[in-house]
Amino acid sequence: MKPMLCFDIDGTLRDNVHHEVCPSTLKALHMLKQAGYQMVISSGRGVDSLTKTGLMELIDWDGFVCNNGQIILDKNKKELFHAKMKESAVLETLKIAKELNFAVVLKSTTRVISKEPDEYVLESQRFFNNVIPPVGEYTGQSVDAMIVYGPKDYDYAPFLDIDGVNVLPGESTYADLTVAGFSKATGIHRLMEIYGNQEYIAFGDSMNDYEMFLHASLSVAMGQGNPRLKAIASYVTAPIDEDGIYKACLHLGLISESCG
Repeated sequence: MKPMLCFDIDGTLRDNVHHEVCPSTLKALHMLKQAGYQMVISSGRGVDSLTKTGLMELIDWDGFVCNNGQIILDKNKKELFHAKMKESAVLETLKIAKELNFAVVLKSTTRVISKEPDEYVLESQRFFNNVIPPVGEYTGQSVDAMIVYGPKDYDYAPFLDIDGVNVLPGESTYADLTVAGFSKATGIHRLMEIYGNQEYIAFGDSMNDYEMFLHASLSVAMGQGNPRLKAIASYVTAPIDEDGIYKACLHLGLISESCG
């Protein structure tokens, strides 16, 4: 059986400037699908955020890994698995963030942000082209994950000891706070168990792809990606805006020019 192909979104499938999928990437995706590969989106985005990108309809995907492995959807977007934050973890995160004057987005059915957007929130919003949710309070509602906004390259050390939380600093002015024990890799393995795949190839650019790369049979880092991720990649391709996905697929023999 062919390996499952797993793609990050931001900085991998679409750029972080124009928030578009380049023509060569779309061409590669269609060629891979025609070649019979099972293909999965693997993202730190929640289902609501992923839906708004329009990428779920880009091709006939075989599954979706959301919130860094906490939510798994099949090809029909049916939910197969969903892990949620403990209340104690949410409360402790909000307490620390308030002390640091950091904003927190609670990722739930209706998203809220803990304070008025500051420069870090606005910079991250430009990076992802996301809608900033309204200011609101935590009143015990179910929370999937959280986003904390701080200076670029901040280590988020005060949050590292929160029980049951995994801290994933991003490539912009934010960190994803997810349920400990889950990652893109754990989500992918759940889908592999369902579809019968024995291995997968990962495509990514940032540190929330690290675990996904560690457990992949092959890993492809985008040329503009995080240096630490590129250091463990099987192959470093060209940047996203220089046909990185297409060139990587050619290099690995997943597609050929004659098939295009």
